[in-house]
Amino acid sequence: MKNRLFFFLAAEHFKQDLFAPVALSAPFSALSGGYSSPYRETELNGRLDYQFPWNSARLFYKFTYDNNSVVAGFGGSNFSPFKNRDNTPAHAVGFDFNTGTFTHSIRFAYNYFHNAISDAVTGTSIFNPAPAIQMYFNNGAGFVSGPNFLAPQTTIQSNKELKYDGSKTFRSHVIRYGFGLNKINGFAFASFFGLAPQIGLDTGTNSTAIAATGPFPGGVNNPLNYPVDSILIGNGFGCFTEKSAFGSPCGGLGDNRIQFYVGDNWKVRPNLGINFGLRYVRDTGRQDSDLAPIPCSATTLITCTGNLLDQFGNTPGLGNRIRQPNLNFAPQLGIAWDPIGNGKTVIRAGAGLYYDNTVFNNILFDRVVRLAKGQFNAQPGDPCSSGGQLVFPDGSVVTSVDGLDIGSQICGKPVGGAVQTALGDLQKQFQANAASLGANSTNPFFLGQLLDGLGSLFAPNFMTPRSVQMNVGVQRELHRSTVLSADYVRNVATHFLLGYDTNHIGDPRFLNMNAALNALNTTVGSAGCAPATGAGASSQAAIDCYIAAVPGASITDFADNGLDSGGQYLAGFPAVLFGLTPDTGAAFPGINPNVGRNTMYFPAGRSVYNGLQMSLKSQISNPTRGIKGLNLQVSYALSSFKSNVPYGGGIGDQDFLPLAGDFNNHTKFFGPASQDRRHQISFGTILEMPLGARLGFIGHFNSPFAQSLWLPSGAGVGGEIFRTDVTGDGAFGGASQTSNNGYGDILPGTQVGALGRDVSASGLNNVINSYLSGPAGKLTPAGQTLVTAGLFTQSQLVSLGAVTPGSCNADGTPVALNQPSCVATAPPGNVGLAWLRTFDLTFAWPIKIKERVTIEPSVSAFNVFNFANFDGPTNKLGGILNGAADFANGTTAANRSSTRIGAGSGVFALGAPRQMEFGLKFTF
Repeated sequence: MKNRLFFFLAAEHFKQDLFAPVALSAPFSALSGGYSSPYRETELNGRLDYQFPWNSARLFYKFTYDNNSVVAGFGGSNFSPFKNRDNTPAHAVGFDFNTGTFTHSIRFAYNYFHNAISDAVTGTSIFNPAPAIQMYFNNGAGFVSGPNFLAPQTTIQSNKELKYDGSKTFRSHVIRYGFGLNKINGFAFASFFGLAPQIGLDTGTNSTAIAATGPFPGGVNNPLNYPVDSILIGNGFGCFTEKSAFGSPCGGLGDNRIQFYVGDNWKVRPNLGINFGLRYVRDTGRQDSDLAPIPCSATTLITCTGNLLDQFGNTPGLGNRIRQPNLNFAPQLGIAWDPIGNGKTVIRAGAGLYYDNTVFNNILFDRVVRLAKGQFNAQPGDPCSSGGQLVFPDGSVVTSVDGLDIGSQICGKPVGGAVQTALGDLQKQFQANAASLGANSTNPFFLGQLLDGLGSLFAPNFMTPRSVQMNVGVQRELHRSTVLSADYVRNVATHFLLGYDTNHIGDPRFLNMNAALNALNTTVGSAGCAPATGAGASSQAAIDCYIAAVPGASITDFADNGLDSGGQYLAGFPAVLFGLTPDTGAAFPGINPNVGRNTMYFPAGRSVYNGLQMSLKSQISNPTRGIKGLNLQVSYALSSFKSNVPYGGGIGDQDFLPLAGDFNNHTKFFGPASQDRRHQISFGTILEMPLGARLGFIGHFNSPFAQSLWLPSGAGVGGEIFRTDVTGDGAFGGASQTSNNGYGDILPGTQVGALGRDVSASGLNNVINSYLSGPAGKLTPAGQTLVTAGLFTQSQLVSLGAVTPGSCNADGTPVALNQPSCVATAPPGNVGLAWLRTFDLTFAWPIKIKERVTIEPSVSAFNVFNFANFDGPTNKLGGILNGAADFANGTTAANRSSTRIGAGSGVFALGAPRQMEFGLKFTF
């Protein structure tokens, strides 16, 4: 109907056939290659509007649809990609109308999201030297192969939202008000590590020495020669809740969100406006507050009273029901003032409180630990951290597979050949055992079964993450259609979740002397030395005997018999689970030796963003001969983003359950966040050319991200609390709780995000030399505890290598005896994290065929100058000071490769090598 009914339709299709390169660093450079990575995407959107003849009423319907698929890696380019498919239809209906001085806006929306992740490796030509497992090198070369640990996975979410917004004009006020109801239904199926066990490996000094004499051709250049550090097994299940959803009997998630607001836009004077209001929001289903506390009667392993979680650290109230936030009120205030009154200048300021919500991913493992019955996805403890013992779902303890002893013939041995086959068979046996229990059986990962908080438990004092944002700025029209803006923005985020072990396993304050003597005597007895009768002269004489009798005697020998953290010796489990007592278990078992680790997340995190944001926008007609119009935008941000989140090679996202850097002082570490860029410059323009042609370009120049610096651990070598636990909290820098992945604590004397901020690439050796001349070669708090207790002397611990990592020889091996790792100085020409530099061009020429038909061919070039960009958000220069290529103290311009930004998936990979895109658009 003319002037009443309007419609719009649009469609786009993307097709990309990419050979995705995999660039590896030494020692695996020769294995670099790639794989086929096809990308497809179809986008549709349309809108139908009807204009009523009364009350300015308008009714519209809008739909969007996006379907895409891609084969891509995760966490950088590697030989372990997955196939990802997304299907996202969405519908919206709106009705707007006026009644007198009131305006009304009603919206109803339905959004649906379906994601599926599947294996892209098995049965293809993608390089996979160990088909039974996923090989995952944690701290070197970027090598990953085998089925991706994320597959298979399905995520579904539907949102049904009703929203009303209204306003009332009253004199100089415009009163705004509204409410919203959003029902969110979700389904999560994720059989993490379900296709193959993930085997952690590293290229540290100790592992490289083993690989050099490995049984497979190529020595250190063959990943099959590297020893097994850790084993992560999937149980084959994919649900995380007992709730039905989308046709599945389990895996359901849900949230009912209610929100309302009221505010006033007050025109105080013609040149002064004030905007203030109050918003309220309430989310349910985001923190498992529906689950009752777990009583002590839920376990038969120990005897206690009250709530079971209270036993983890002997902390009253820890096992209470999780709090449901019901008072999330958020005030907001804004002011805009034109001091001159001519409409060319405005000074603005504002402040507001804004609530976030906790993503569903964060609560998945919380429910797995709290539910007594059911089959849920979970991973057992790493058997390499428990002396080769793996607890099966039926409660049995398995110590061998395919005739190989897990502790002595798999852990610490080259991963290839019979070992990788046995590891695949171990997972198959574990999954068969889990499936045999039945859907209504006892949940083997229930807290009462293991006395270990394996998942991500929420603390009872849960609070909704929130931020306070403040800004003050000025905007000025410099010339007709040319506007300059400058704003100072400050955002302080609080209450995001930060995790730590409430039982403080491995903390040197909680030494069990009987367990320590038992471990000591078991060790010295193997060398024929007389047992110690107690601490002091007796224990020190026994140790002297052992050192004299055993060439290369190491603190690891004692740690492997229990003189260690319960986190490494028993994988965080309590001694009772293995038929032991606290006196025959780990020497450092935590506050309560009757229970294991409890990694719990508290609303303790804090981050601060400060930024000066400037922009210049201009629209100029006929700026020069041959140019009909020019649109120019330039923006610059000088900023600082700091947080409590320690991070290694990943993105360090505060929204996804980070661990504290120090379990005894949760907010001790506070520095530049993983996403921090000090300078960000962007510019772009569109030129209107003769005959309707358009030429556009856009450029980005961003300064490097920050990176934390870490001591290199022995990566699975026992006794790490005596080498890299410099904080004395029993954990390892927040990057690991077992130190089987190469991370020790943050380098003493530095903060989160030190590299690229407090420490430059050229100044890194000054910091390393300061460490080597100071804290290096010293006792950790755990070692000092042994000396104070009289069990060892300081000189004995030094000779056993129970000190912080020292310097390296020229060949990268430790100068100190009996140490599995060392801190090397950076090579000449050492580089830091890189700037992002990219420049894109687009040329389009709309050609009118008829009055109502236009055809528009276009060509685009992304990163037209083909700048080599490195260090993207999820794959950047590593911070472990292991001296390897693509790590902070081992990278030069010549050997930097695996952190280069690749083509990625789709056609919009910012910073990727130069790409061309051709387009054709029809308008009718």
